[in-house]
Amino acid sequence: MPKASVPLEDVECQNFHIWLDARNIHHTHIPNESRSSKKDAYIRGRKLKSLGVSKGYWDYDIYLPVYDCENRVAQYVLVKIEMKRVKYSTTSEDQKKWGRIYKKAGIPCAICKGAEEAEKMVLKMAGDISEKTLENIRGDVF
Repeated sequence: MPKASVPLEDVECQNFHIWLDARNIHHTHIPNESRSSKKDAYIRGRKLKSLGVSKGYWDYDIYLPVYDCENRVAQYVLVKIEMKRVKYSTTSEDQKKWGRIYKKAGIPCAICKGAEEAEKMVLKMAGDISEKTLENIRGDVF
């Protein structure tokens, strides 16, 4: 498959965001990347670094609901997703370091190649939390 025909990470992120929104899953994308001119990227990078932004911090914080016996949200579990293109992308050493930190902190996390893989991973993580969480995210119970 030619590189130009593989969707960019931005497109995968947009599709994943739409999927999360459709399921009312609380999430945020961490704008840790810069795709601008070298000068603008340098200025933005210096400013973000001075504000505490860390290289390699993953793309998504996602809060999966944990339900009580009355089907109310009792708490949330933070999960982390790092999005990559389906092909032609690599994971930086800084991203690998953050992955090790998340695991040591007990935060479920995954590096996903494309929105479809990220969706499957979120469903797996939801199932690991509880059957009720998985059912609600999949839309089986409403």
